[in-house]
Amino acid sequence: MPKKVEITSIQVTTPTRDRLYRLKFRKTYDEFLQDLCDLFEKSEAE
Repeated sequence: MPKKVEITSIQVTTPTRDRLYRLKFRKTYDEFLQDLCDLFEKSEAE
């Protein structure tokens, strides 16, 4: 049985969405945002 994934949505402006699209390359938005959160948390800990 496939794992159930809960999904939510966030709203961003069109310019922000376009910037995210250019930055994420071949990742999904979820993968990209997870990486971004990891980087932020690491920088805050330093």
